[in-house]
Amino acid sequence: MLVFSTDSKAAPTRSEYLAQVAAICGAYGPKLDRIRPPDVAEPGSVMFAIERVLPLLEAQVNEVRALRQPDDLRARLARWFRFHDRRLAMLEKANRAGRRQDFRTMSVAYVDFLLAAPKAAELSKAIGIPHPPC
Repeated sequence: MLVFSTDSKAAPTRSEYLAQVAAICGAYGPKLDRIRPPDVAEPGSVMFAIERVLPLLEAQVNEVRALRQPDDLRARLARWFRFHDRRLAMLEKANRAGRRQDFRTMSVAYVDFLLAAPKAAELSKAIGIPHPPC
């Protein structure tokens, strides 16, 4: 008697994983797109945008992080997650500074976040993750 089993815990293929990531990013993209880019010369505008963008980006990254990863992408994804964690930390720093009315620190952290976007796109592209919005 031959018995075949399918391991429900098997890692997804690269294409299955990327399709799951695309679905998550596709769900968050329109929400993020509805948030108007701030006028960096107006601290209130920056705070307004950060307070709306930050929870969405955190949720998006956490949903992607919760997916089972294909073995062949683990190292690249670890780097991608570390980079996105640093970018989120920049926004968190900007948010904390804005609440303290330390607008110089807020502006620097926010601009650092923006300047890291091309690197985020590069890392995403190397993995096959859709960018934007991920």
